[in-house]
Amino acid sequence: ARALAEQRVDAQALLASVEAALARDADLLDAAERSALDAAMQELRDNLGTRDHRALKGAVEAMNRASEAFAGRRMDRAVSGALSGRRLDEISP
Repeated sequence: ARALAEQRVDAQALLASVEAALARDADLLDAAERSALDAAMQELRDNLGTRDHRALKGAVEAMNRASEAFAGRRMDRAVSGALSGRRLDEISP
């Protein structure tokens, strides 16, 4: 029961995080990537009601894999924006 509760918390946090990321940076995905991510999100939502913590964990892992490249592009965008217009001596210790 504890493992299931922990997986549900992880799943809900992941869904909220990806939904927020999509609201800000959906333009970083092409149509195929968006479709795959939407499918992984739906699979995760479908598994939230399960009593099988292993199935839910599998859906969380699948969602993490599906969103990995998107998260990387978001990080690249954030770093690029933070460094834009700055000189190297301004950011080096």
